[in-house]
Amino acid sequence: MSVVTLSQAPSQPRAAGTIARQRRGRKGVLALGALVVVVIAVAAAFAWDLAGGRLFVMGTPSMCPSVCVGSLVADQPLRGAPHTGELITFHPPGSTEIYTHEVSAIFPNGMIQTRGLANPTHDPWLITRSDIVGRVVWTAWGLGWALKALPMLAVGVLAWVLVRARISTTSRRSWDRVWMTAMAVVPLWVLNPLVRGLMAGVTIKKGSPHQGQATVVNTGLLTAAFHPVNGGHGVALASARTGSLSGALTRHGVLYVRETLALPAWGWVVLVAIVFSPLLGYLLHIWRDDEAPAGNA
Repeated sequence: MSVVTLSQAPSQPRAAGTIARQRRGRKGVLALGALVVVVIAVAAAFAWDLAGGRLFVMGTPSMCPSVCVGSLVADQPLRGAPHTGELITFHPPGSTEIYTHEVSAIFPNGMIQTRGLANPTHDPWLITRSDIVGRVVWTAWGLGWALKALPMLAVGVLAWVLVRARISTTSRRSWDRVWMTAMAVVPLWVLNPLVRGLMAGVTIKKGSPHQGQATVVNTGLLTAAFHPVNGGHGVALASARTGSLSGALTRHGVLYVRETLALPAWGWVVLVAIVFSPLLGYLLHIWRDDEAPAGNA
């Protein structure tokens, strides 16, 4: 009996050591996977550029709702003549700014007229072929925010991988949680892509000199509600949608609008789950650690 007891006694630390190694292995795979994803994204952007294409992020609501703010715009060099109705990226005459608009007309002399889909009138210029940067081959809603966040994510993942190797094994789990949370929060805080909007214009309401009307565009990724601060009628809009609101003007003729998140019930449930997932994961790990000795006894 004593021989059997002596041969079984060391099995408990070996089992605990095996569990620890498995957990460290999973964390290592997670770090490697995050690094691979970022490297692939950077490589894809460089490959598109080397192939002659260019990537842009839509910055104005002139093409909403089809290509709204934050959409990724992928261009290729223009080969052949432009056609009415297609999207092109160009410089207005005498300007270094870049626009992505629709070709609305082509005149016999070769001059090209453009228009933003959300604008009621044509652009106040005519361009030539030499002003065209490229022809739009595809667009992706919201993906432009990821392109803007890519430099921050690349630096964050690189720092995570380099510093993690110098963190003690007992502290790596906490390090992973804190750093992954920071990599998610910092781009959201800097870029603010979730809840945002733009007012296209404010006019005086007919018959009410102290009331203003405005057209508002939801340029965020989530559904948002826009309410006049001084009272009036607001509007709730899904991403990339346009609506109108009215409210009282200040004595200086300004209409202040407050934007808030407006999700359905299931959306709030998902949001709360995402926000509290780090805490739930932490509590789950504590529970597992507390239960592990009892299971091995």
